Amino acid sequence: MRNEDAQLHALWARQAEQRGDFLAARLEHLKCVESWKQSGDGAAVNAAMAEYSAFVRRDPIFKALVAVLVRIVQENPGILQSDISKSAESSSWPALYNYNRPLSREDISYALYFAHEFGIVARTKKGRSYELRLASNSL
Repeated sequence: MRNEDAQLHALWARQAEQRGDFLAARLEHLKCVESWKQSGDGAAVNAAMAEYSAFVRRDPIFKALVAVLVRIVQENPGILQSDISKSAESSSWPALYNYNRPLSREDISYALYFAHEFGIVARTKKGRSYELRLASNSL
């Protein structure tokens, strides 16, 4: 069942991106990866993560978020991710699909996770948060 769920989420992610709905595409990619993880198929997880990462590189929302977050990290080296997220609320799944909502903690986590994966920001676990600095190769 999880395999079918994952395949459906991947299809919906591609369709959402074709419609220009990058929020929906992001969430469907995330659901696809999570479904593959629950199925225990490591190769499928890796393939889904590769597709998700490629999508993120095209995502204009990610680019806009990273531009702001990099500036914050550059001006405050060692800032905790939780300090950036303090003013943002956590959103429910349905609310995350809505463009007319405030920036959420999930948006910040998404952008900083992939900024780290792409070598833009260094994230070091510190307690229940992450300490953030610009990655040395992004300078």
